[in-house]
Amino acid sequence: MQIRLASKIMQIKKFLIIGSIAAVITAAICFLYFSNPVEIFLQQIAGENLRQKTFLASPYNNIENYQDVFLKLPKIIENPNIKAGVISHHFLAKELIANFYNKISNKNIDTIFLISPDHYNNFFASGVTAYTSDLYWDTPFGVLESDEKIVNSLAGQGTVEKNNSLMGLEHGIYVEVPFIKKFFPNAKIVPLVLNTSANFNNFSDLGAKLKNLAGKKSILIVSSDFSHDIPAKEAGIKDKDSIQILKNLTLDNAKNINSDCPKCFAVLYGFLQNANNYNFNLINNKNSFDYEGDSEDSVTSYVSGFFEERKYVQILFTGDLMFDRGIRYYAQKNESNEFIFEKIYPLLINNDLVVSNLEGPITNEKSISSGTAPGSANNYFFTFDSSLAKTLYRENIKIVSLGNNHILNFAWQGLESTKEYLDGAGVGYFGAPEEQRNVIKEMGGVRIGFISYNEFYGDNEEEQNAVLEEIKDIKQKSDLVIVFSHWGPEYRLTSTDTIKDLAHKFIDGGADLIIGSHPHVIVPMEEYKGKRIYYSLGNFVFDQYFDENVRNGMGIVVKVNLETKQLNFEEIKFYLQSGGQTIEK
Repeated sequence: MQIRLASKIMQIKKFLIIGSIAAVITAAICFLYFSNPVEIFLQQIAGENLRQKTFLASPYNNIENYQDVFLKLPKIIENPNIKAGVISHHFLAKELIANFYNKISNKNIDTIFLISPDHYNNFFASGVTAYTSDLYWDTPFGVLESDEKIVNSLAGQGTVEKNNSLMGLEHGIYVEVPFIKKFFPNAKIVPLVLNTSANFNNFSDLGAKLKNLAGKKSILIVSSDFSHDIPAKEAGIKDKDSIQILKNLTLDNAKNINSDCPKCFAVLYGFLQNANNYNFNLINNKNSFDYEGDSEDSVTSYVSGFFEERKYVQILFTGDLMFDRGIRYYAQKNESNEFIFEKIYPLLINNDLVVSNLEGPITNEKSISSGTAPGSANNYFFTFDSSLAKTLYRENIKIVSLGNNHILNFAWQGLESTKEYLDGAGVGYFGAPEEQRNVIKEMGGVRIGFISYNEFYGDNEEEQNAVLEEIKDIKQKSDLVIVFSHWGPEYRLTSTDTIKDLAHKFIDGGADLIIGSHPHVIVPMEEYKGKRIYYSLGNFVFDQYFDENVRNGMGIVVKVNLETKQLNFEEIKFYLQSGGQTIEK
């Protein structure tokens, strides 16, 4: 009995001792804000440098807001070459936002510069281009610390000031914060809200300052939404124009980006320092209707993508592109040429350029093939609407071959009209009959010569000899020579011996790659002396649906290593849907 009583007394004493210690610690914490000696006392107890810290938090701080989208995300291999990104700040688009951060995630990043517009027209002191904060953020995935060293350095230079109270109200910042902590668990943040009334050039200077303060393990993220309060189709076209600017970013054209913060992209430009050294890769382009489904008459649009260090030049080659007859009908029915490319746009845009065979002239003439019976004379006389040239540029088809059997369907004036429209849209071309057969394009320091061979114009032997001479000449001026050939019988699934012999002559003469068109079907590739010959890529955009062979086309992605100039290839399968659209198979 006495033993049990003694044991009970000992338990009570232990409880009182533990309770007393807990009470002391609790009291110390409660007085943390009021007594510096208490902070020292806590340091002595815990052996840590604990200090007072105020936290900001996103309104979207419930982990249940994220679980549904995170479960759908694929595993991604970290890309150490990503240096900047662009993403929406509408939580409505949380799937798009999550996919973006998953795509660029990197556990080795230690600093993230997050750039947002000022949505509330706050007051900025004279000469101040942005406000920032050194407060930490409480998120469902842990505490996101500020990079106080960089924040204080910026605030000490006069053009950036701290404003902790306003920072917590800016949705361009607080929407991103939980995602940043989730996908960059070891990073600290430098949030910047821009004074959008300040001089444009000041923001490029700010970007350069950030770059100088940043270590090698840093990323800049622009938090920006694009088109606002306009119909979805109009937003789509404006977004494509903005995406083209991102692919060719300069300080001047950044002003033309149709978003809520063009000046954010001036900061991005200054941060990259030389935008030509980076590729912009589009992840997605959506709008609020895609998530709400309310109305397509007034939407906000979203662009997500990232900039990575350029290691190669990437070109996509496609086959025959025809925009008359049925394709014209479907484009008009859906109120835009862009409808035809709608399902393959991300594939097209994520190349440095796309090269296609333009199977006819661009004019303001009325179509004479639309509505005609297959096989009738006028059924094969093509003209494409004058709006097509700008569509080609938006879709990243920036070089076209004019060396084919339909380019003179509307005679020489049709050819001249085509060149005028292409020039006006910024689309390059080569192979026009009786004119320059080649074009040389420099990308990433690599000079690539494109040469046209057209079996269907003039004397065939003279044309072949002229191409061989052209190959020798362009070889001296370029790193690579690519011959784009319009040749061979239609609908034949194998190449003729005559065509094979000619292709071998082109390779022997110095060509590095041959791309063929005209048969309207895919003809198997041949490798000759280590060089590839794609005899025909088939149709790319065409209203031929009578056979599966003409409905299947091929695209060839060619990656040119910037250092070695070696070529890597990827083959893509296209399929022509009966409603006019081309899709990836």
